[in-house]
Amino acid sequence: MNGANWQIEQGCPQCGAPTTLDETDRLLACPFCRTRLCIAADGPFHYYLPPAAGGEGQLLFLPYWRLRGSCFSVRDSEVTHRFVDANALALPLPELPASLGLRPQVLKLRFTIPNREGRFIAPELPVKQAIPELAASSPDLFHRAFIGDAVSLIHAPFFLRGDRLFDAVLGRPVCDCRTDRREFFEKSSSPPAKEVRFVPALCPHCGRDLEGEKDSLVLLCRNCDSAWECRGNEFQRVAFAVLKPPAGTTQIALYLPFWRMKPRIAGLDLSSYADLIRLANLSKAITPAFEAASLYFWSPAFKVNPALYSRWARQMTVFRPLGERENRFPAPPLYPVTLPLSEATEGIAVTLAQLLTDKRRLYPKLAGLEVRLEEACLEYHPFLLDRKELLHAELRVALDRTALTYGNRM
Repeated sequence: MNGANWQIEQGCPQCGAPTTLDETDRLLACPFCRTRLCIAADGPFHYYLPPAAGGEGQLLFLPYWRLRGSCFSVRDSEVTHRFVDANALALPLPELPASLGLRPQVLKLRFTIPNREGRFIAPELPVKQAIPELAASSPDLFHRAFIGDAVSLIHAPFFLRGDRLFDAVLGRPVCDCRTDRREFFEKSSSPPAKEVRFVPALCPHCGRDLEGEKDSLVLLCRNCDSAWECRGNEFQRVAFAVLKPPAGTTQIALYLPFWRMKPRIAGLDLSSYADLIRLANLSKAITPAFEAASLYFWSPAFKVNPALYSRWARQMTVFRPLGERENRFPAPPLYPVTLPLSEATEGIAVTLAQLLTDKRRLYPKLAGLEVRLEEACLEYHPFLLDRKELLHAELRVALDRTALTYGNRM
């Protein structure tokens, strides 16, 4: 795969005008009626590829998992990462095409809708078992995490005619269907359609329009200084804070979002910042203040390449930017939140693995590590523009501006 966004064909729910969405879009802005709607679903988004007109036979939609994102693996002596962009058949039927190939990059997808003509076959393989890159394991693999990933289910069209299965897009025969296979398809009941929902992007507190880019997972209201995330059929408030720049700092170019998380980690003696200093052998003197300080992990709340994600999560967790905060949005632009808290939580074990020094003794404890969040907050950190780099106003750590374009390609 080339990492390009797949596109979805969708009519505006308000006026019916045709619109085209990218796979990562979570906000529909109709160019005709100016309606702004948040796109929500229970679990992964479900799509289908439309069949060509004029096909004959029983119309079947067979499931394929789609996953794209960064895969981190903790092995016996190191943490490795790679980008995964794959799709695979979600049924244990080797005679069928193993993947969708390039077809979704050429044809536009559509959201599944209730009562659509054709039989939608439910997946029988979970995504981590269906995709070979994820199913592979080894004795030295202690932990695996997927961060910045997009998981969806795509149903591809086929016609069952007699004893043969045909591709419903190209009209070509795919394979012969034995009696048991034909009975499986005929008796398999369609799964409940995962209907996508469109929620008006209005602030639940004051009724004003919510702000956000088309791929924003958190929408902002500058009228009442509140942040909201669409869950189910409604918006839920997101706790946030804005770090004040150091005194005398001028010309803030951008505020980047980070998740600050206070975890409870089972199986490790790790509850304070002093505990992290000991386990990571940090060059810091352990003081009573560090013994009493809660342990926080930070994660970028935006998509960057795996190497930069690891570096920023590690540096922020070690340096602990705990400066003065406020709960009002600043004037400079706020970069959109494109990485959810759930995936940032997955990254805690990866950050911890990078910090641990006694890998031989502690890495095996990461297998099946249970991490629960006690609290979480969305923080916006001020960055200065320094030539081609963005410089954290407090930590003075640089980020190349071009690194932010990575999220636009995911």
